[in-house]
Amino acid sequence: MAASRTQTSKIDQFLQDLKGKYAKAVRNNPQTVAQAESAFRILSFLVAGRFENGDLISELIYSASNLLVFLNDNVFKAASKYGLSASALVEKLRSWLTVIEYSEVFLEMGARRKWGDKGAWIVITAIQIAKTVMRLFLLWKCNGGIETTPPIQPVDREILKTSDEHDNLEDAWDEEEANTGQEKTFKLKSSGREIRTMKAAGNSNVRTWGVPQNGVIPPETSVLSTKRKLLNQPSTRLIGVRRWAECLHVTRPMAHLLSMYIFGQDSWKPWLLAVGMDMTSQKLFGENKDLNIRERAEVKRRNLMLLYYLMRSPFYDQYTKTRLMTVFRFIAQYVPLTGLIMRPLMEYLPVWQRMYFYVWTT
Repeated sequence: MAASRTQTSKIDQFLQDLKGKYAKAVRNNPQTVAQAESAFRILSFLVAGRFENGDLISELIYSASNLLVFLNDNVFKAASKYGLSASALVEKLRSWLTVIEYSEVFLEMGARRKWGDKGAWIVITAIQIAKTVMRLFLLWKCNGGIETTPPIQPVDREILKTSDEHDNLEDAWDEEEANTGQEKTFKLKSSGREIRTMKAAGNSNVRTWGVPQNGVIPPETSVLSTKRKLLNQPSTRLIGVRRWAECLHVTRPMAHLLSMYIFGQDSWKPWLLAVGMDMTSQKLFGENKDLNIRERAEVKRRNLMLLYYLMRSPFYDQYTKTRLMTVFRFIAQYVPLTGLIMRPLMEYLPVWQRMYFYVWTT
């Protein structure tokens, strides 16, 4: 027993050391990391349809690229003082939801290749149950607000880097003033206007141009500063009708799946139920002026995604498909060079439309 514990401890220590080395390498080489992430994503498009199981491999690489970005974002956020302040449980649930949403298409495709349509629907149902339970827990037990898709989205790393450098600059100024007692500003004799001294200007790449107030560096007025503030915005607590509106949005996938099981995949009833729940949810939210910018963007995205119902069966099969293919053929035939894009798109569209998580995940 003691030997087993020692072995486990060594493995844990090895994993911790490996994690630390990886995090250090990512922080020290941000440009290389970004290039590697882009290369993974481009590779996923290049291998699609090139050989047997190319679509599955393409989706695997694409999912891996998203997960790599997610992992590296966490490394950069851990090294920065900026980020959403949420409980450990909430962050863990959101992380799991993000991982699931990045992997669900690959899991569906793999299940269909391995166990056929029946196996794929079992996996789809299991994933949707897990997502619904976690989202409802966040909504009702953790007083969560509107969850984005995915819950933890990629961040602008320039914000994290600049904010970290800005904090270091503030600390350096505070330390310098404590040691030397040197003033950061002086007043012009004629006008009385307060001007920052040259030595208090700071490094040009993180410099703020306002005058320090009471020894405190003023916040930046740049776009990066505005974006940085968004990272710290807490979720708006949903109460009353709005909470039920979010509940409708969260439970819509399970209601749609159950309706398809009862009435069949070709029935209009699951489609009408889903679009009805989505439209009702958006209507119940009402005005969104009191929501933060991130949540308003999510509400706007959901409104736009109602157009996705044009691509969802049976509406797609009976109305959209013929008209869309006619438009694509016309563009490929009469617009120069577009055939290189349109023909592969027309070939891949049936594969895309057949994947549940491509069409119904939003």
